[in-house]
Amino acid sequence: MPRLTDQVIAAARMSGATVIVPGNVYVFGKDATECLGPDAPHDARNPLGRIRVDMEAAYRNSGVKVILLRAGDFLDTAASGNWFDMQMAPTLRKGVLTYPGNPGVPHAWAYLPDMARAAVMLAAKRAQLPRFTDVAFPGYTVTGNEMAALCGKVLNRPVEVRRMAWWPLRLAAPFWKTGAKLLEMRYLWDKPHHLSRDGFDALLPGFVATDMTEALASAIAPVLSEGPGRPRQGRAAQGQATAA
Repeated sequence: MPRLTDQVIAAARMSGATVIVPGNVYVFGKDATECLGPDAPHDARNPLGRIRVDMEAAYRNSGVKVILLRAGDFLDTAASGNWFDMQMAPTLRKGVLTYPGNPGVPHAWAYLPDMARAAVMLAAKRAQLPRFTDVAFPGYTVTGNEMAALCGKVLNRPVEVRRMAWWPLRLAAPFWKTGAKLLEMRYLWDKPHHLSRDGFDALLPGFVATDMTEALASAIAPVLSEGPGRPRQGRAAQGQATAA
């Protein structure tokens, strides 16, 4: 991440380009307040959080024009390797939403087509923006129970919530780096949080988000159409971005 960040900054300095950075909530840490936005301190102490803290600081101090659009977990229109399509949605075939944390805790989500649309709208206004613009993408904030109810509405049948078992990841973590990183960020599934919308609404007052039921329908369809055992054909690059 530091090497790639330095390369992007160098390219932007040479070309005068504006950099659009997809940010996440890792920078805030376990003890952050529920409302996460530009004014929340970057107090993360865990390794993945510190990587993001350092990356954002590098962009902030670089002198290049940067738009950082921060969001929660992704809902995508393709099976791209995110939490929803890899872990939560496949069991919807059996009327079950497999949830990684406390299903009564609010969690932040972003529908990627909406986030991309917002990034384009912000880019169109870049001449009027500060050199470094930190914007929280509000997206959706729902509990696991609320998400299950919405999935049931999409599928037109009841959907129950079952908590995901974390013990396989704990067993695999010493041998599988990704498993260790997933465990590192587990706290986000039990920590109530949402993205502040004040700055976003001020910059893009006319933005209309996709209804979450429609977004979930788009996210569920490619997962359930694959069938058990079929390889995923999602976006490899998006999977990498999610992991980062």
